[in-house]
Formats: sequence, C-alpha cells, structure tokens
Amino acid sequence: MKSFIFSTFFFISIIRLFSPADLAAQQAYKIAIEIDGLSDSLILLAGYNGDKQFVIDTALINKKNSYLFSGNEKLPEGMYIIAGSNKNRLFDFMVSGNQEFTITGNMQRLPNSLNARNSRDNQLLFDYIRFLSDKQKQQASIRDFQKKFSPGSDSARLAANQLDQLNQEVKSYISEIIGKHQGSFISVFLRAMQEPEVPPAPALPNGRPDSTFPYRYYKSHFWDNIDLSDARIIRTPFIHSKVEQYLNKLTVPAPDSLIVAIDELFRRIKTSEDAFKYLIWYLTVKYESSEIMGYDAVFVHLADTYYQDQRMGWMNPTVKENLIKRASALKPVLIGKTAPEMILLDTLQNPVSLHRISADYTIIYFWDPDCSHCKKESPLLRDFYLKSSNELNFEVYAVCMDTSWSEMKQYIRKNQLPWINVNGFYSVTPDFRTRYDVHASPVFFVLDREKKIIAKRILTPQIEAFLNQHSGRKQNQFSQ
Repeated sequence: MKSFIFSTFFFISIIRLFSPADLAAQQAYKIAIEIDGLSDSLILLAGYNGDKQFVIDTALINKKNSYLFSGNEKLPEGMYIIAGSNKNRLFDFMVSGNQEFTITGNMQRLPNSLNARNSRDNQLLFDYIRFLSDKQKQQASIRDFQKKFSPGSDSARLAANQLDQLNQEVKSYISEIIGKHQGSFISVFLRAMQEPEVPPAPALPNGRPDSTFPYRYYKSHFWDNIDLSDARIIRTPFIHSKVEQYLNKLTVPAPDSLIVAIDELFRRIKTSEDAFKYLIWYLTVKYESSEIMGYDAVFVHLADTYYQDQRMGWMNPTVKENLIKRASALKPVLIGKTAPEMILLDTLQNPVSLHRISADYTIIYFWDPDCSHCKKESPLLRDFYLKSSNELNFEVYAVCMDTSWSEMKQYIRKNQLPWINVNGFYSVTPDFRTRYDVHASPVFFVLDREKKIIAKRILTPQIEAFLNQHSGRKQNQFSQ
C-alpha cells in the first residue's frame, strides 16, 4: 500500500462566486488573515463540498496589510481555502468550534510558516504540515542515498530501515493527536487520511498465500477510518476521491456490483443531510449521463430507492420530477429486461411481430433516411448481416423512424437492406419512441432468443464483437 505520509490534500478550483451583498453586518464568524508579503487588494474565502469548491466571502486589504472575513451566520464546519485575487490557492485551514481566530504566516514560506491564534485545530493542523514537510525532506534525502547502492546491500537495507522509522514517527505523531483530541475535527480529519493496514495474506490449503486477500481485506476495511455521517468530512478536498476510488477501482464495474456498493455508501452516511445531498447528486450526474452500457440501471436504482427520501427536499421539484420520469422511461429497456413488443407494418403493409422472430439473436435497428450516421451504419450492418447472420443465427428488425413510405422504400432499395424492414409509425403496439426511449438515430438493441435485452446503444463494430464473444461463450458452455 502507498504510505499515507506522502499524500497531499491541498488543491483548489474556484468555480462560483457569491455576491458580497449577501453578507450581513453581524459577525457569527470573524477570521483575520495576516500574511507578511501578501499584497493582493482582495482575497477569497472558499469552501469544499464533495468534488465542488465555491467562494463564500471576500475580504479587502486594510491599512495594516491584513484581511478580515466576517458574517452573520456561522460557517458550516469543515475545510476551507484562502485564495488570492487571481483565485490562486494560498492555503487550506479548518473551521471548527470557535469561529473567531487569526491566521498568520509569511507569503514566501506557505504553508510551512502558518500559525493560528485562538484556534487549536488549526494550530495542530499547521504543526502537522510542518512536521510532515520535514519528514518528506528526510525521505527524499534517504531515497537519494538508497539509489546509490544495489538492492539487498547493507547500505540499501539501512536506508529501508530509516524509511520505516520515518513512517513510524509519522504514525506515532498522528496517533498522539487523535488520542489527545478525540472528537475534534483535526482528530477526525487525520484519522480519515489513514489507509487501512493490510495484514499478511493467510495460506490456502495448497500452502500458497491467498492472492485475493489483500484486495478483499482492503475493500472491506476501506471506510474503517472515515465516518461518512460526519458532515465535516464531506467538506474536505479528499472525500470525493475516496468515493471515486471505492466505486471505480474497488468495485467490479457491473451494475449489480455498483448498486451494492452505492447502497453501502448510503448506509454509512446514516441520517446526514449534507452527505446525502452530496452523494445523491454526484451519483445521479455520474450514472444518468453515463455512456457505459448498462449503467443506466444504477440511475434507475437511485431514483427508485432514494428519490422519495425526505432529504431530497433541497432539489428543485421540477428537476426531481424530470429525473423520476427519465428513470421510468429507462426502466422497461434496461439490460436483462424483456424487450417491449413491437408489431409494425413491413413494406407490404403486413404486421410483423418482434417477439415472433425465431433466431438466437435479434438486432433492433432504429434508423432514419435523413440520418447521416445511419448512412454509415446501414452498409456496415448489411455487410455484417450477409457475412454472419447464418453462422450466428441472428435477424435484424429495422425500424424506420420516418413516416414516409416512399422515403423508406427508396432508402431500402438504394442500400439493399436484406432484413425485416418495418415502419415505426404504422403500428399495432404503442409508440416505439416511448417504449424504447428512442428519440434520435441510429440506435441499436441486441436481444437473445427469449427477447431479453443483452446489449444496447452500441454500433455495428461493437455488435459484431459482442455477438462473436457471446455466441462463443455459449458454445464453450455446451461443449463442456
């Protein structure tokens, strides 16, 4: 595992500015900034919320070359940022407990020169930064020394022992702060920054170490040191990367696995409104618009499971209603669902049932005569059909999205489309656009023999690769 002592958590990307007119005269918070050498006419106070950063307040330089932030409502506890007038980050600090304090320092030696008056958490944070900086310098020096010697030599082993000693010193330093200041934000923050320590893997019956143990242990203990129900943690710069790591690197990238992991996150935030708001919006954006096939199932799960929670009150009702409608439209055509029946008229105006097609696979192809992308896809699909439809036993149910019979027939003749061609608007069944959430072209769905959706919204080259793999997998199963 990567040692925690060499990680960093200081960054900024200011994206939004609140009007100074929003600030009132009373002073529920009063934060003075005195940095020697800082001469900006104006500096910014910004906050974190998950993966977002936003400006909360501004302060003008006074005659004493210092700055004062103040407001009539207390700031939510968490990590905050001081940035220059050009939105360049200067340093991070904490707001916790008492909100009337002073931060001092020297512009040429940030953040190592920082100190705090009347703020224990910030003084402990700044002392930790200095301590960590010193240990990192020692580490760099030892590594430079280590490179001069071959691995396994006495000098290389000596350097390795010195690095282990440095790591132990940092662990002890952090443990002392956590032990002495339990419940404080600095204690919660430093604890959350520590990675779970993975013990040696147990032996399998064959005597070899279990190679999957480190992953399984690390994932199951990933949140041991992080209390997701603590709103202060949500207002830090590292929590979003932790959630991303958990979902993107520690969870199997399949909808069912992601849903289980997401439910675990919601379980861990308990009743926290701030954590719920961050998590539900981040996950909605991530999965509602995902281009990865099948991930729309995750969005549907979010809508079905969490959108009626009382903590959704912050969301604009119209936005919420539209998202619920979107989830409802997607639900019938999720991968694994039986494809909705379509009975449409073919070029001879005879009704043709999608569900009556007898083939191992059925490709539904929604197309339009005027669609530029369809003009590229139709020849590709035709060539694939002529080459492989018999071998793979698939049929194409091509749905024209234009109401004109003449345009449809002309396109079919010109492109020599040899499969089942039907017109979407001459239908025995309900509107195909609503049933399949199709509002543009081209769009493909791939069905198995039972007409269950097994792939969708991929193009011909991906369909060919998918069917070759899927059919090969079936053949291997039959041969065993």
